[in-house]
Amino acid sequence: MRAGPVLVLAVVACGSGHRSQLYPAGSDKDDGYGDLAQKSARLLTSDAPDGSLFAGRRGRSRRGGDAYGGNPYGGATYGGDPYGSPADPASLAPQAGRGTHATRYNPTAGLTGAIEGTVTWRGAPPTPVVTACGAIEHPGVRVGDGGALAGVLVYIEHVEVGRTMPSYGRPATVGGTIAKRGCALAPAVQIVTPLPAGLAIYGDATAVKLRVAQPSGVRPFDLQQAGRVLLQVQPGVTRIDADDGSLGVAWVVATDTPYYAITDDAGRYRIDELAAGTYELTFWRPPLPSARDGKLVYGAPVIVHRSIKVDTVRAARLDVALER
Repeated sequence: MRAGPVLVLAVVACGSGHRSQLYPAGSDKDDGYGDLAQKSARLLTSDAPDGSLFAGRRGRSRRGGDAYGGNPYGGATYGGDPYGSPADPASLAPQAGRGTHATRYNPTAGLTGAIEGTVTWRGAPPTPVVTACGAIEHPGVRVGDGGALAGVLVYIEHVEVGRTMPSYGRPATVGGTIAKRGCALAPAVQIVTPLPAGLAIYGDATAVKLRVAQPSGVRPFDLQQAGRVLLQVQPGVTRIDADDGSLGVAWVVATDTPYYAITDDAGRYRIDELAAGTYELTFWRPPLPSARDGKLVYGAPVIVHRSIKVDTVRAARLDVALER
């Protein structure tokens, strides 16, 4: 018999078996169930009940946390399966021919190398833009004291020797959840790894028509009030926004890597458990939108590559300043 960690969210109703209406998390009618569900189920395995968010994602559980550097979800964590039933459970199944995840590097225990540093903003902080939905405070570009830049994804894409991941019998998965919050989709940027993996998009009190741009093409989705959209994430960059340009965009970087971080409010990041050697770090920052006829228009993300040498004695230091 296999045993693995399972996080269970139980809701017990007393008296009548009638199920009351569930209102969107954070709305004035929410009785707490929506918020509780969205903040729960951070660790799931394939033993979850049939029909749950990750059913069909065989061989993976969820991981994350400060041990992996910064705030891995860009300042907001969403999860659980709070609303409705899956639109299509098969959409979360591995792509044909990919099968279960296989490590593409040599896992090694006891690695002591590390890279740390800060990411800063060069120039005047960005100003809000106004859309038909309302003012957008650039959720993907958060500039703090001294120009500290939060929410920048930092990762190492290719390694030959890497850390042994805690799998509890199954490889772990991070990321893969987005929530509509008013005039924006959050988190603004996240990483999904390892692959294959699924992506879930949750709605709030207002329905919206989504446009999901993946490497293979663009697909429209109807995100209903308090609804959910499920799809298979593809390697590379996925952009999710409203088809009328009214929402702040969410960006998903999907790649196979054990090394990643998202800068915190002080612009800091740290990547641990590296073997000695030279690495190329990718700094990935979402683009700033501009308003045009009440719509948000985005350019290309800011992507910077830097190489650094790592030893096993002390953490290597790499600071980067990003421009508009």
